[in-house]
Amino acid sequence: MIKIYHKLIAFSLVLLLAGCKGSGGITIPQSDSTPATLTLSAGQPNGGSATVSAGGSDQTMMLISKTGPLNLTATAQDPESGIQSLQIWVNQSSSTCEGDTCTSSGPGLLTAPEFESTSPQKKPGEKTVAMSVLADALDLSKLIPAGSVAPGKKFFFSVIITAKAVNHLGGTAQTAQLFADWME
Repeated sequence: MIKIYHKLIAFSLVLLLAGCKGSGGITIPQSDSTPATLTLSAGQPNGGSATVSAGGSDQTMMLISKTGPLNLTATAQDPESGIQSLQIWVNQSSSTCEGDTCTSSGPGLLTAPEFESTSPQKKPGEKTVAMSVLADALDLSKLIPAGSVAPGKKFFFSVIITAKAVNHLGGTAQTAQLFADWME
């Protein structure tokens, strides 16, 4: 697991350095007509992974365990006006079924991101970097209920993850949804 975090840190540093043009970065223009590029990846150690992007389609990955970390990495780049805020939003839904009868809950109404990296907003003419990377991990044991399912019942749980990027001029980009599913 430590190797994964070291790889994420090294990858993040490479991406951050690649986002800089010289030592001054980019100069924010008066307007920005193009959205940021944005991707979100999720992976479980020794398990599956999935990636979604802004403008892409929803993706699903099956979890191999309902405990341990689910590593998340969001990467945003805007070569015109940089990234002022990068956010990862996490929601959840579940269903318990017996035969053809199911009881479901969620997803809930979200009020704040689970993880966020924000820099002070800059104005046109100021310098910034074009790219931002946010890497963190969810503790699945805090999301998915412990214990086993009663005989004859089935349990479905979905962690629903999206990323959002805001550039220094207020433009936004949001990824499709990434579903990390557990079933027993």
